[in-house]
Amino acid sequence: MKRQCDTMKENVDETESQGKTTPLSCRGIELAERKNFLGVYKAMCYNNPFHATKNIKGIVNMGTAVNRVMEEELAERLTNSDALRFDQRYQHYFNPSGVLELRQAVADTLTRQLAPDNPVSPDNLVIMNGATSCLDALAYALCDPGDVLLTPTPVYARIFSDFEERCQVDVMPIVCKAVPDNAGESFQLCKEAVEDKIVEALSAKRRVRAFILVNPNNPLGDVYPPSLILDIMKICAKYEMHFICDEIYSLSVFDEDANFHSVLSFKDVPDPERTHFIWAMSKDFALAGFRTGVIHTRSSSVKKCLDAVAVYQSTPALIQHASATLLSDKAWCDDLYLKINRQRLRERYTRCLAKLKGAGINVRKAKAGLFIWFNLGPYLRSRTKEDEMDLFRELLERGVYMVPGTQFYCEEPGWFRAIFAVSEVELEEGLKRILQVVEERKQKGQVPSRAA
Repeated sequence: MKRQCDTMKENVDETESQGKTTPLSCRGIELAERKNFLGVYKAMCYNNPFHATKNIKGIVNMGTAVNRVMEEELAERLTNSDALRFDQRYQHYFNPSGVLELRQAVADTLTRQLAPDNPVSPDNLVIMNGATSCLDALAYALCDPGDVLLTPTPVYARIFSDFEERCQVDVMPIVCKAVPDNAGESFQLCKEAVEDKIVEALSAKRRVRAFILVNPNNPLGDVYPPSLILDIMKICAKYEMHFICDEIYSLSVFDEDANFHSVLSFKDVPDPERTHFIWAMSKDFALAGFRTGVIHTRSSSVKKCLDAVAVYQSTPALIQHASATLLSDKAWCDDLYLKINRQRLRERYTRCLAKLKGAGINVRKAKAGLFIWFNLGPYLRSRTKEDEMDLFRELLERGVYMVPGTQFYCEEPGWFRAIFAVSEVELEEGLKRILQVVEERKQKGQVPSRAA
């Protein structure tokens, strides 16, 4: 990334030496030209949304990770309470790192839900305007341009963007293979792969600063075992690397047998100064528009830096009050919202799983999140990214948007992520359109016989 910016600067210098000027810095040029796949197609869906009666030819959006299974309950709680009631104090400056009301509410909620035996302190929390800002802020606080950050893939695509775009961190993937292991499990992460990648980067004279784990994983829906998390934290401590855990789906674990352990629940971590946690209200609480993200760190020096950065990335005080109101209402939050949310996610996932498997499609079991990860590789003419994009465009033309797996840095083309946390009407219509495209490819003989 730094080398790319240096090349751009040379081009800018050459242009200006010829008597021409450019309105952008080399960083500005790189950011302006960077392609945002998710943003482009999200906008397309928002401009032409499917509606069962008003716009039946519109696009069913099963690509944007928005939780819509509890919208009515959220709207009722927010509009029929004091959550969004104006107070004159919201007109004035406030602590940009987060008002105490919200930091305390978040600390209490995370303690109740994720770490009952290891209470979270509001003094270790920083509030920012969304998880994206939290990742960007950590990149700024922990890494210099050209430093390396490692993450297992497939993974949420903006992990790369959020560290690379402004802070010019070089994100390197630890590729988890689609080929099943001895237990029949695919895309498995192991501690050996983490250390091997660290050694590889160090051998190339690179400075490896951090490792980030998205747990539960997006797009796989995996829940990582606590033993593996601890092993990776030990490896990070060995090489004096920061361990970052993005747990933005931690309250959306719908598999009742899942053994989810938050990094917050570990009483003794190998390197507390270099262990950091991220959460937000955008997924578990379906409030992406609130722009309420959270960083937890025990490092006083990292906290000081984040406090300084927060002035650029703070969440409005009125929104912080509304968020705190929801989280502080324990009866509504714990017993109604989170309980029913998990139940509905489980029901939607089960329905989606049955439809896809019933059509003979290979689906990877998920335990958490809003998405299902399945393999349409047999329906490609060849296993290439280009053919994956051809199928993506065919699905989009048919009126259903899903994200192709290579956008999540999946090494094997053909996997797709579909969001099942949509309305029941949209789920049925979206699945119908997906299966129609698959069936037509079969009948036209456009795919190998193994897809039949």
